[in-house]
Amino acid sequence: MPRKTLTTRFIETVKVETRTDFWDDLMKGLVLRVSPTGVKAWTVVYTREGDGEKRRVTLGKFPALSLEKARRKALDAVAAISDGHDPAGDKRARRDAMTVADLSELYVERYAKRNKKSWREDERVLRVDVLPVIGRTKAVAVKRRNILDIIDAKAETGALTQSTHILAVVRKMFGWAVDEDYLEVSPAVGIRPRAKPVKRDRVLSAAEVRAIWQALPDAALNPATADVFRLLFLTGQRSGEVCGMRRGEVDPDAATWTIPGERTKNGLTHIVYLSPAALAIVERAMDRADDERDAALFTRTGEPIESNAIAKAAKLKLQILDERWTPHDIRRTAATMMADIGILPHVVEAVLNHISGFRAGVAGVYNRARYEPERRRALDMWAEHLEAITSGQKAVVVPMRAEAHA
Repeated sequence: MPRKTLTTRFIETVKVETRTDFWDDLMKGLVLRVSPTGVKAWTVVYTREGDGEKRRVTLGKFPALSLEKARRKALDAVAAISDGHDPAGDKRARRDAMTVADLSELYVERYAKRNKKSWREDERVLRVDVLPVIGRTKAVAVKRRNILDIIDAKAETGALTQSTHILAVVRKMFGWAVDEDYLEVSPAVGIRPRAKPVKRDRVLSAAEVRAIWQALPDAALNPATADVFRLLFLTGQRSGEVCGMRRGEVDPDAATWTIPGERTKNGLTHIVYLSPAALAIVERAMDRADDERDAALFTRTGEPIESNAIAKAAKLKLQILDERWTPHDIRRTAATMMADIGILPHVVEAVLNHISGFRAGVAGVYNRARYEPERRRALDMWAEHLEAITSGQKAVVVPMRAEAHA
């Protein structure tokens, strides 16, 4: 095992063909373990008092744990060892005592909330589909068969897509647990989905749009939930974005709704221009909501409505069509019908906050702010067309012309 005085520069640049331990000359027992994949982990190697057994305890990973901090943590560990403690044994005991419910809580708090906008969905899947079955099981005792039983049970109800989604969440949680040294191996490795993911391309017809819209008043929906569906049609935005609308995001005078980057899929702040019909719904919601700037506009029983509740409402109260539909189909339908009435493709992408095609790359970034009049006009045109569809009138299509920019 090579020994050297470790430096940050060396740690940042070192590469190996086989897993290699580099022992730090300045801090006794501190070891940098480098893998061929580029993972670099700090460990302390020590001799346990009583039986003389060599033990190793992981401190963390570089660069999250810097060289300076790793040396300090190693010094603390060595001091504890000299007082008779066994850090590796203590850590193993805590790991062995951890239940799946404990692991789930750690995963949501320390990973999902920090890294996933959809963390609430991960939390819901674990709470509803996983914890009732294996929540009390020790995490180290979970077997491949336990996970297969969970996803097979869901698949046997016909919910193949949900079965695949459950597997994805469980696989991510156990993989994270291995990365963070809570587990040595993941029981989800190698498990295949019960069905291949199906890419949906459902676009509602005008008759279907009219049927859904006209069913909203009589569908036993909370008024706020019905308004969310109406705004999905009128704005073409994602259900999570509409459900999460806050008072401070809306400027009624300018008829704009600004979605902050932390709530958009691509992380970019997005301005939605509200047509008169959309603004009327938003102002109605503002009248119902609290006065605080961060007050949620769409609530049910005092709590903000979540996107999974919209999906559930569509499934249980609005499945009135011959073919199944989902809230995301509304977004696809709005985009398709905007194009059908002559709105140019790059304007549709701008309305939807898509960064693809024409808007990808440097040119797309440069042109982000150049379509404000077109976007406002597009959503006004779409609202007028939607009114014609839902009222049974004959729509008049006026193609949008590209406007010159200096």
